[in-house]
Amino acid sequence: MKKVIFAFLLLIYSASGISQEQFREGVWGIYSWGNPWDDVDFNKENYPYVKGAPIILRWSELEPEPGNYQFEKLIGEKLRHADKEDFYAMLSVWVGPMSPEWIYEHGVPRLDMEKTVNPFGKVRTWKFPYYLDKDYKKYFFRMIDELGEYVLGLPEDLQKRLIFIQSAEGSTGDGWPYKGKPLDLQYDITRDEWTSFRFETWKRYRDAFSIRGKNLIPVLVNYDSCTDEEYEWLLNNMQAVGLKNGMFSHGYQISFGKTRLDNWNAFKSKLEKQNRQFFSRGEQDGEWEIYGWSTQNPEQAFYWSAIYATHNGLSMWNLPPKACKGERMKDAMEFFNRYANEQNPESAKSAFCALRKGLDASDIENYPEDIFGKAEMRNVSRYLNIAEAYKDYGAMQGDPEKAAGIIDSQILGDAGEYDTVAQAMMTNAGMINRKRMDYNDVGWEILDGNYCRFIEQIDPEGTSYGWWHKGPKESVYSRFARSTDLSKGNTFYFDVNDACKFDGEIAIHLVWLDEGKAQWQLKYNAADSPEKIAFTSRNSDTGEWKEETILIKDAKFSNSGAMSSDIVLENLSEKEALVFHLIEIEKR
Repeated sequence: MKKVIFAFLLLIYSASGISQEQFREGVWGIYSWGNPWDDVDFNKENYPYVKGAPIILRWSELEPEPGNYQFEKLIGEKLRHADKEDFYAMLSVWVGPMSPEWIYEHGVPRLDMEKTVNPFGKVRTWKFPYYLDKDYKKYFFRMIDELGEYVLGLPEDLQKRLIFIQSAEGSTGDGWPYKGKPLDLQYDITRDEWTSFRFETWKRYRDAFSIRGKNLIPVLVNYDSCTDEEYEWLLNNMQAVGLKNGMFSHGYQISFGKTRLDNWNAFKSKLEKQNRQFFSRGEQDGEWEIYGWSTQNPEQAFYWSAIYATHNGLSMWNLPPKACKGERMKDAMEFFNRYANEQNPESAKSAFCALRKGLDASDIENYPEDIFGKAEMRNVSRYLNIAEAYKDYGAMQGDPEKAAGIIDSQILGDAGEYDTVAQAMMTNAGMINRKRMDYNDVGWEILDGNYCRFIEQIDPEGTSYGWWHKGPKESVYSRFARSTDLSKGNTFYFDVNDACKFDGEIAIHLVWLDEGKAQWQLKYNAADSPEKIAFTSRNSDTGEWKEETILIKDAKFSNSGAMSSDIVLENLSEKEALVFHLIEIEKR
């Protein structure tokens, strides 16, 4: 019987849902991926920007013999390590091809699969259990119950180190039963059958980590594989809802980013209306050392991936140990950590706007078909025509086939796994896009504006120009930027989210390209002036990126500046452009 633990944990809930105190303050941010726990170097000294790591277990190792659980060795020791180093952990048990051999000796069918390849181009040889078999369910659900019994019986100092459970009901951490189809089609699983099995699994995890109907350790599920029915179940049955979204964490410029983010935000809005808490995660893996968009400048790739993940609202970003160890990816990790816990504008202490332009080949209004070609995802010439039109601003299309979702005969997924052909195309196009061997500045349904949180540029297209690969090639900042122009008003205008409480003492951090000799100034809404000058500078044409943090004590953002702005960056030169990468606000 589960131990009755820590009364204070039960007080954090309300009848209408779960309170924000479900998670300890500051737990979100950069986490390692893989399994670094056994590495003697996995400590705060060697991983100064890391909040923790996942505990990813294979069922075959967790329960090598029926009922013989290795909880203490595989979980308890890692949580003790976490407590010692002030790390946190998430927990997931991989099943599918990682299931123990003995289940097949106890009646569970073992399935041979059609050929598929993994994201690194290697042919899989995995075999899978038949998930709907009654014996499989008996052993699988028993394991979940015993796992919950163990975790909820841990001492408080260890239990508090585990922040959530990720349900891995199918193929590893994915939301599908198989990779490919079983050769014996009698064991194929329909979408409805799989949905029912997912509901059973999610409920089992929820109940296993609950006491008296109160879920003490929340459950996270895979986002890309969810149907509307599954989203509705989560809304109706989970006190806190966690989603994994890999397409927000494997880089940037990802195909179908617009649709994916719109759906994501619509779901989050429903949760907010029900006063339910939302959390999310995604990981980057070994792709960063393989594909050219990253290998040409890994620090830059991680930096813009961090900004993209932040813009999309991820709570946790898992990075390979090699990437998150030490200082190499400091810019990316510091940025993500700064905003991972800043999801609510009313309590936010920071805000940012990273200036960029995305070239979306699906946009027929800005890129008419009679000029750029037929707006079809696989029309490679359209991407090339758009990039050519912006080449004077640095745009390039180094691997156009990947942007168009074309790859050499690799099997990345089966349309039968998805609810519609459109969903299959969207997911597979994103997977292919991640394999680009060079920079692609044109994509299909990629986000076409700035990456930001709580600060938005007012009319970016009407007041500025987008740039690509601007400034020193080695800089993390140089991937994207925007510039002023006299014909467009020579000014950047910014609107701070009205719900943010940034009045009074704040710091404004600016990053710009020191190109040319333009003189410019920063102005803001002050208590006594709608456009008070806070900072004036003149470029000295070094060609380097420069940074400045300006302290302000009397901010009162009321949209009282030109174009209803709160902050203005004005270029005072009529001959030279002003190129900016970033504006940030920090409450002091």
